[in-house]
Amino acid sequence: MLRSTSLVLSVILIAPLASAQIADPSQLEQLAEQQKQAEAQAEELSKKQKEIKKEIKGLRGDLVKATAQSRGYEKAEAEARSKLGALQYEQSQLKDNIEKDRLLSTDLLAALQRIERRPPPALLVSAQNATDAARAAGLIAHLNTTLNAKTDLMKTRLTELDILKSAIEANRSEIQSHADEVANRLRGIKSVISKKSSLNSQLDKDRKKKIEEAEKLASEAETLRELIRSFEERADDVAPRLKPDPGAVLPNPQVKPRKGTPAPVYVPSSGARFADARGSLPLPVFGTLSKKFGARLAGGGRTKGVILKTAKKAQVVAPFPGRVEFSGEFNDDNVVILNVGNGYFIVMTGLGETFASPGDSIAGGEPLGLMPSAKSSKPELFMEFRKDRSSIDPAPWIGTALARAR
Repeated sequence: MLRSTSLVLSVILIAPLASAQIADPSQLEQLAEQQKQAEAQAEELSKKQKEIKKEIKGLRGDLVKATAQSRGYEKAEAEARSKLGALQYEQSQLKDNIEKDRLLSTDLLAALQRIERRPPPALLVSAQNATDAARAAGLIAHLNTTLNAKTDLMKTRLTELDILKSAIEANRSEIQSHADEVANRLRGIKSVISKKSSLNSQLDKDRKKKIEEAEKLASEAETLRELIRSFEERADDVAPRLKPDPGAVLPNPQVKPRKGTPAPVYVPSSGARFADARGSLPLPVFGTLSKKFGARLAGGGRTKGVILKTAKKAQVVAPFPGRVEFSGEFNDDNVVILNVGNGYFIVMTGLGETFASPGDSIAGGEPLGLMPSAKSSKPELFMEFRKDRSSIDPAPWIGTALARAR
């Protein structure tokens, strides 16, 4: 009896399991349809991500190209300003010479007037009077000749001054034209940056988190050194992600621009490793060297990088591809920390505004920001190269560019 009861219970327990294994055909169809929809959605999402990546890549190329063209106008403006300085110096020297000629001519004219008020003695009085008269006549002739020569020279210099004034006005007009062109192109560049940032947000769901993490580290750091170390300690090796795409080719800098258009200024394309770019990196901004690496500072200590004097609102670009670890305000300054892989970092401070966001992948030549525009400021960009958490001399990488900036 007990055995038969156990058999009945076993049948009762097994029956539901058996029935569960035999699925309802309609449920199978529903599951298959759901799986099909899920696969279609995944494929659509993958397709959309590829399209976004392709568009971001295109926008990055557009940014590099637009910035190169804009920097071409910026360089032409800087050259025009330098020429203006030379013209103004020449004008100042010419004005000084004209003033000296005027004073000398005034003295000569006064001398002639004095002689005219005291005419030479009569020739018939004595031989000595005749000699004095001849000397006086010779002096008058010499003074007249000198005065005429100085008058002619002054006329020539005044004509030159008029030509210089016209050249200066034309130069100022050229400067303004280039400045307007830079401003117009910057508006377009900022628009592309905004679009690229929006696409990055769609693609990178952790973008907001990365920005918040960067802001948190900035709030916890008291000094720039602490901020840099915090990113160095947590940074991943981004070298694999910084390899250039095989098909990605920057526009050829040798292509002749159309007549009247300044040549674009491209950042030279570089290899996958920052260490391989020695001697080929450009400066991130047009400027002149103010302090070299290791120079003594007025307040004590030595510089951990180089300091460049720049024009107001000068464009700052990435000298090498990398990942933006930090970009924004820190301790009343605007800072960009760029991770260029294999333990190398580039730190820049002194910007007036920044364009990039933490987590952004940046191409060489892509805009990072602008120098300050305040009338009272004398913009200076500080740039530091770091390797394995220590400052290094950037000269081996940008020595040629630094020589041109002196």
